[in-house]
Amino acid sequence: MQAGTSKQALLLAFTAWLAFSIAALLHVQHAYWAAMAVWVVAQPSRGLLFERAFFRVIGTLAGAGVGFALMSQPLHPYLQLGLLGVWIAVNAGLTHLLRGVHGYGPLLAGITAAIVVLPSISQPAGSIDIALARVQCTLIGVLVATIVLGLFTPRSPRHEFYAKVHSAAADAVRYAAQVLRQGATPEQDDDERRILREISELEAGARLALAGSIHGYRHLRELDALVVGSLALMATAQALYRERTALGRDAEDLARQLDQLATLLRAAPDQQADAPFQLIAASGTPALARLDQAVQRMTAAQAALRAPQGLPTHPLPRAQAARLRLAAPREWKLAISTGLVAGAATFAAAGAGYWLASPALALAALGVCIFSMVLGSMAQPQLVAPSLLTGVTAGVVVAIFYRLYIQPEITSSIGLILSMAPFLLLGGFARKHPRTAMPALDFNMCFLLASQAGDSHGASAAVILGDSLGLVLAAAVVCVGFILLPRRGELRAREASALIRRDVRRMIMWGPSDASGWQARTSRQILRLALRLGRAQALTQRWPKGMLATLNLGYWLDELHRDDSTTPDTQAKQARLDALAVLQRHAQHPVQAADALHRLADALPDSPTRQLLLNLATALPQAADLLDYSQRDGT
Repeated sequence: MQAGTSKQALLLAFTAWLAFSIAALLHVQHAYWAAMAVWVVAQPSRGLLFERAFFRVIGTLAGAGVGFALMSQPLHPYLQLGLLGVWIAVNAGLTHLLRGVHGYGPLLAGITAAIVVLPSISQPAGSIDIALARVQCTLIGVLVATIVLGLFTPRSPRHEFYAKVHSAAADAVRYAAQVLRQGATPEQDDDERRILREISELEAGARLALAGSIHGYRHLRELDALVVGSLALMATAQALYRERTALGRDAEDLARQLDQLATLLRAAPDQQADAPFQLIAASGTPALARLDQAVQRMTAAQAALRAPQGLPTHPLPRAQAARLRLAAPREWKLAISTGLVAGAATFAAAGAGYWLASPALALAALGVCIFSMVLGSMAQPQLVAPSLLTGVTAGVVVAIFYRLYIQPEITSSIGLILSMAPFLLLGGFARKHPRTAMPALDFNMCFLLASQAGDSHGASAAVILGDSLGLVLAAAVVCVGFILLPRRGELRAREASALIRRDVRRMIMWGPSDASGWQARTSRQILRLALRLGRAQALTQRWPKGMLATLNLGYWLDELHRDDSTTPDTQAKQARLDALAVLQRHAQHPVQAADALHRLADALPDSPTRQLLLNLATALPQAADLLDYSQRDGT
């Protein structure tokens, strides 16, 4: 282990030990909770540490308040457990509806309510003390971690993140230039997948990278504009390639200018041009106008993102940014299923513990709640579950040793504090070692929870083993459940495809109520699709074609529904009505609809309406693979 890593390990262990020591010296019940707060609040960047500490306090206060309210009502225990299950279900679901660190608040709100209620079912008189001790220890742990670790934790890597975003945007612009020159070749298809994967990963991690930065949060709409502009630019380039003959030499000029824009996006801030980037061939067709709009908004967004903190940034106007926004990444199906699993599992385990009057099962029920909420909040819990089970088991084994052989010899608070030092030191080094960092968090948390440091003098070996094995059993049941019933990346990718298909059908049937809303939703689902497929290596060869073509399809459908009242050509108006009828009749069969549109276009003279029908006829087969992706058999 390197010297710098050793210092970080020592600092982390010292912070956890200091928090525990303060709580123990103040004779706060369950003092080990103060050290538990340190392990989870500690983060690689200062902004993330501060935000996580804030939401831990908020979540703890909310959860303790709800837990105390449940215990203060004269309700039957099963009804109390049922209401607790509902609270846990709601908060578990919220972890998939709130972005970035914000989801940590509901996670702690659910867990804290369980910590207050579950032990108190068998000991109602101690519910107030448990709630107060939980809040006090959390405040102590968060305060100590914020002060001690905050002094030595580096700032959030905001500028490095922006550099990655600009690099991905530059790749998107370079891709558009290559498509204008060569079309969507197989090599370009590979580039498209790579770029979409990079952009989706960056967008998904934006709020974590910008955590703690007010300046960064203020520019989230510019980040959205850069992401959506990149997607629009790539899609528009595909649409323009088929007009390359009509563009003539302008096509190469556009490609060359896009190469220059890519260079500009990658340039250092002091090398940025003062004048806005202007395309020399930005008028003539709707596709060219879209290309120009995407470029102008991307350049405005990147200029705002590059502006030094504290200087005027001239951010995008709200109305303009709204046209390049992303829909909120709320996955309702996943949120509902996560909430149902966590809430039902907690109620079932706690109900069994109450029915059998078993304190060991009460601790197991607490473990079921914690582990199901923690794993349920993750995108791919089946990958983390083995590590979590390993950490929990190791932590419990060490805790059994501590309770059997060390804790009975402790006679003072100083002795208790000194007895915890070597175990926290071990946890600090394990947490900072690359090979053990992931299971070490669960090791530390479960060691503290199972050790009951300072609270279990006189407990028999049978009680100690029963409590400890109950916690391991809870982890095993939850982890095995997630491993055997994994969240399949392909299934979630199909859900994204189904939402795009649904929106396309709605546009065909009723027209877009809000064209920017279509772009916001479809861009979000394309990013979600790319994120799921990119993280599931087994799906590398199953990427659907036409992911960007769906954006073009939406644009052309929007144009088709527009009232062309300025055109006196009744033949063109009738052709638009006939095209809508064709699309509605063949909504489930894109290829058949495309053939019918080609026939309608062939009967028209050269006109914007004829070009629109041809564009639709081209976009439908290109988008067919994506639209049908949700209905594949998965083989």
